[in-house]
Amino acid sequence: MSQQRLQDLLDKLLANDCTAAEKQELFQLIETVEDDPQLQAVLQSAWMRYDQPSHIVAEDSSAAILKNILNENQAVPLRRKRKLWPYMAAAASVVVLIGLGIYRLMLPTAKLPFEPNVAAISNDVKAPDKSKATLTLAGGQKILLDQVQNGTLATENGMRVVKEKDGQLVYQSAIGNQQSAIATYNTLNNPRGSRVVTLTLPDGTRVWLNAGTSLTYPTAFAANERKVALTGEAYFEVAKDTKKPFIVNTPKGASVEVLGTHFNINAYDDEPNARVTLLEGSVKVVKRETADVKRERPNEISAILKPGEQAVLSRAHSPLTIDHSPGIEQVIAWKDGLFDYKRSNITEVLRDAARWYDIEIVYAGNRPNDTFTGGIDRTATLTEMLTILQMTGLRFKLEGRKLTVLNGK
Repeated sequence: MSQQRLQDLLDKLLANDCTAAEKQELFQLIETVEDDPQLQAVLQSAWMRYDQPSHIVAEDSSAAILKNILNENQAVPLRRKRKLWPYMAAAASVVVLIGLGIYRLMLPTAKLPFEPNVAAISNDVKAPDKSKATLTLAGGQKILLDQVQNGTLATENGMRVVKEKDGQLVYQSAIGNQQSAIATYNTLNNPRGSRVVTLTLPDGTRVWLNAGTSLTYPTAFAANERKVALTGEAYFEVAKDTKKPFIVNTPKGASVEVLGTHFNINAYDDEPNARVTLLEGSVKVVKRETADVKRERPNEISAILKPGEQAVLSRAHSPLTIDHSPGIEQVIAWKDGLFDYKRSNITEVLRDAARWYDIEIVYAGNRPNDTFTGGIDRTATLTEMLTILQMTGLRFKLEGRKLTVLNGK
């Protein structure tokens, strides 16, 4: 097999300049390759230039490719395989999306170059298949959205609260109802282990709430501003209103002020930083620090974001920094039903898993510094996700909803 031809085809694939016929040729070449140090060097080189998983092939082809890369014939000593595995598996994702299809097909039989330490599939934790979101009305009444029929759920301060056929919650004007002069508030809580829920606010702003997220908002916005409070992660498509700025407050002392734009906020309590990522329009991010006895007012730092930028708000270092290339696809992948990582720390990946699968994470020893790059469908079971994460060489022990992370290196 021509090493140069393989290199040429990989270059074309990475440049998104590969025809269907050339992709097929590339897949066939990899399916038939033997354990070859030169090939491994080509794949490793391709991985080092790899940008994002975007190439998907049929499951039967991907199975053949993965079997070959895993070398089930045991021609390579186990010690050498373990050393090469992160590069070999990662390089495979250049031609195959490291994801659900491959592992669902091969999980019962694939011989990985390390001993999987994950509980059997019968003791698996499934991905959320329904919403567990709860709506708390102004009077304190709680409504479990998955257990009520579609249609009007309540009338709050001149607004009808409607559950639509797709499960989305929408606030609509109740014609003929006079709004109260006193502001009333609702809270939508989407707990851990719950599917993403969508909300349309009284002004037409759409909000997507990730698992482990809570949003508090007025049932009718004031005359001069639109203000909501967020804990967790949400994606906003704000309805434009030049007379009423839209303000999102978070418990980490950060607020976002906009008129009309698309942006993502990650402000979970267990994350070291809050992150505001702008996709469209313009936002002002403000970080307020608590006042001390020498200051009557808290310090305030602010920045204006441009599309494609991310504000990082931290307590550990500079209060507010700007990331000019945060990786937009990875930031909003959760909204589109994916986990998508690019050199992300394993502890960050596992925090996402804990919220999505509603599990407890325990570390046996020091927390690992390993990183992970790849895409995983959020419909994957926990065991399927862990099988993919074991590319890093870590091992896991799953007991009910308690996951212990073992250092398998």
